[in-house]
Amino acid sequence: MQLLATSDLHLVSPWRSRVVKILRQWIEDYRPEGVLIAGDLAVPAEAKTACAELRRCFPDGPIILCLGNHDFWVGPSAGGSCRDLADVMRRYWIPATEPQEITLLDCQNGQFGGLTVCGGYGHYDLGFSVPDLAFNGTRVERSHYLSGRPPVPTRLRWRDFDLMPRGLQLMKVAQEQISQLGARLVETGTGPILAVVHTPPFESLLGLPPRESLDQSAPTIYAFFRAYLGNRRMGQLLEKYCGRLLGVVCGHTHRASGPLDLGGYFGVNVGSDYGRPRACLINPTERSVVRI
Repeated sequence: MQLLATSDLHLVSPWRSRVVKILRQWIEDYRPEGVLIAGDLAVPAEAKTACAELRRCFPDGPIILCLGNHDFWVGPSAGGSCRDLADVMRRYWIPATEPQEITLLDCQNGQFGGLTVCGGYGHYDLGFSVPDLAFNGTRVERSHYLSGRPPVPTRLRWRDFDLMPRGLQLMKVAQEQISQLGARLVETGTGPILAVVHTPPFESLLGLPPRESLDQSAPTIYAFFRAYLGNRRMGQLLEKYCGRLLGVVCGHTHRASGPLDLGGYFGVNVGSDYGRPRACLINPTERSVVRI
């Protein structure tokens, strides 16, 4: 059994043709039996085009997809017409995936032989934020994280706050994602599980130096945005299934990490960047991961 796992393909201009060409080459060279994508495939407006491209690249085998934060970027003009993430899925992603027979993990589990693939977007729960972070003596408060903007003059803001459906409550969305994943994990029965999620559930999968190594006396502005890179509570949920969990595949940070031994199961952050996709070949039964 060999699966091709990738993430963060961002099949939008100006990268679509380049990334599709690379994906086709991977499939031709390695002949995987299935394709896994750990989020950020495109944006909602281009969901149908992106899913059709996937199926053209891999016409016969199973494609299993979870969504990422960019996949919910409806934009400021349409943000008010979509109430929440479920609304974005109903309007854009379910109509795009169903005709192409692509399994959308945010709605249902995938099956591959005797293996259940379970996952979803995840969002971020601020669990990987830097404790006691301050800039020029101004301490970062929870209210700053909930607004997506650090407490210093800067043009930088976490763009999800502008491009996802308007009025989303960060912690509520994170908890909803955990609850939904928990329900799908219950449905997996008693067999082996492979988790495919977008936001990293463990700090070791962020692909960044540990928080303890940061210079707290003069942190860069990017230390603030670390809070939006993963979902710690999602990791705590997955650990409850460690006896059946074969591995965890994620993306989001555009930084490669792993494969790592997470205590009986592997973890890998694919690490794709805009226009520079990466992938792994996974043999779940042997718990082997090879980067390509």
